[in-house]
Amino acid sequence: MTFVSHKTSIYCKLLFLFFVVLGFISNASASAESNSNQGSLLDLSEVKFTTEEDIFVVGDIHGAYENIVSSLQTIKLIDEQHNWIGGKSQFVSLGDLMDRGPASRKVMDLFIKLQQQAHDNGGRFLMVLGNHEVMNLIGDLRYLSNEEINEFADDETNEQRDNAYTAFLESNNLQDSTELKSKFDESYPKGYFARLAAFSPEGYYGSWLLKLPFVIQINKSLFAHGGLSKLVEDFSLEEFNQEAKNGLTKYLKVWSSIAKKEELSRLTPYKQRGELISSLNNRKVLKRYTRAKSHFILNSQGPTWYRGNALCHPYFEQELLASNLTNWDANELWVGHTTSQSRKPLKRLDGMLKIIDTGMLSSHYKGVPWVGKISNSNNTEFIQGLTGETGEVTSAPAREWSNPFNMSDSQVEEFVEKASIEKIGTTKEGKTKPYKVKLTLGSKSIYGIFKYYDSTRSPKNASNRKKRYETDRYQHEIAAYKLDRRLGIGLVPVTVFRKFNGREGIIQIWVNDLISELEMTEKNIPYDGYCDFKSQDNFLNAFDYLIANRDRNQSNVLFTKSDMQIWFIDHSRAFGIKSKRPRNLKGKDIKISSRFKAELKQLNINNLQILKPWLKERQIYAILKRRDKMLKEDI
Repeated sequence: MTFVSHKTSIYCKLLFLFFVVLGFISNASASAESNSNQGSLLDLSEVKFTTEEDIFVVGDIHGAYENIVSSLQTIKLIDEQHNWIGGKSQFVSLGDLMDRGPASRKVMDLFIKLQQQAHDNGGRFLMVLGNHEVMNLIGDLRYLSNEEINEFADDETNEQRDNAYTAFLESNNLQDSTELKSKFDESYPKGYFARLAAFSPEGYYGSWLLKLPFVIQINKSLFAHGGLSKLVEDFSLEEFNQEAKNGLTKYLKVWSSIAKKEELSRLTPYKQRGELISSLNNRKVLKRYTRAKSHFILNSQGPTWYRGNALCHPYFEQELLASNLTNWDANELWVGHTTSQSRKPLKRLDGMLKIIDTGMLSSHYKGVPWVGKISNSNNTEFIQGLTGETGEVTSAPAREWSNPFNMSDSQVEEFVEKASIEKIGTTKEGKTKPYKVKLTLGSKSIYGIFKYYDSTRSPKNASNRKKRYETDRYQHEIAAYKLDRRLGIGLVPVTVFRKFNGREGIIQIWVNDLISELEMTEKNIPYDGYCDFKSQDNFLNAFDYLIANRDRNQSNVLFTKSDMQIWFIDHSRAFGIKSKRPRNLKGKDIKISSRFKAELKQLNINNLQILKPWLKERQIYAILKRRDKMLKEDI
């Protein structure tokens, strides 16, 4: 996107008085009147439906007008003139019609028309709001493309732009100049102000979007843009939608009221408003704004932003979704928002979740449109929107994370076994000082850590039976990796036995961009992830108990900064033979989810022989003893 960011430059500070925009609203609305009426005879806020007809579902469109038109024609819902021919069929868009792509206005106009036409023919053309709809309503335009602005260029007269520029000069106490005018026009292309007006609560598109729900239900299927977090448990479906809408409209009203009273521009970009209000040194006003902005509809736990169902580990997320579905008498949830790495539809959490953001905007996401179809016999299939071919939905991995070069675990293992190794440094991890290494095979290089310390070689440990199973050994790292994969967890990075510089040890793939719980505490960094912190911490504690890990502390509780998902790293002081909790787990309220229990039940002495090269028989039996206590919830 080439649109200039609103940051520190004076040219990027737009402090217009609101009356500048008022003149645009009537023009924007009038220009759209030629479209079909916005939902006369329609209740766009209705959220619960039953049908015996087929249901079609699409994910994020992002202005990909040609692709959504082709998809609707492929599934025979519209004709060559883009009119509804779907009869009583049901169609659901999961939101994100706009941003990044070139033709979001054309998509919206098409949808507004089809909503009415489908209704008139006994069908339904439904839509839930996505995070990008919410962002455009509140003035967060980070992803707005120049093409989307240009769609409104004809609505904006020269007189209106001149008035806007004059207000800009006056509000910033600036003198007109050729250079300044050029910067202004570059930062705010023609159509920018008309589009803002059209997305205001009183504007044509803004008023339409504010009528739409956030979550809907058809038969036993729920549809939301992002997902359903634990905050939905206290609401009915209708109450939840109303609360979400109340939170959004309240924010818009609070910001408008504060801007008017404090003589702030209502067009100040969303990300700058808190700082601007803070500069007023009025605690009452700041508190009012902060309270409105903290509503769940504007944060990561709301239904437009939440990615937990799609990304958080099924061993704790599955119970959450199952509970939410039961609460609303449903058996599955359809979402977009999280683009699958395969660019194909995915199922997750024992099929309760269907993910259908396949990157329809091919210029940005490199995907193609797919359409989900729920037949009247409740069978589900997926249709490629451009070709009409059908495809099977694939199961999402426990964690959608790419190994280097998108290799599978087995491919990474083979790479590490064959690659040449170069030491590039040491770490500061205690007395063992593992190496940081670079592994090269052909033209590819990946990074890892080489651990070689084995305390059983110490004479005092070798001669002390009590110490034999209380040792610090690199072998325990590979045992933890093998057990992790046997349980289907996938949170221990790939770990492989290797010799280097005459030493036996293991190489574990390096995970970039990690932050420890200790660093977050010391730097007062708040946890801001989709996945519930307590659930992730509990899962780590459960795994640590299973392997009797005695060396867990804040410094090795690690999260990826980008998504705040946990990693299971550092297990060299594990696999003791005792069943009682290690000291570091005392006082922890460890819960074992039903999904994790199901995997634990599959462990037996035979399938744990994969650990035998790295553990003694007594250590393996100790895993099973601790497993039994976990199943009985007696830990």
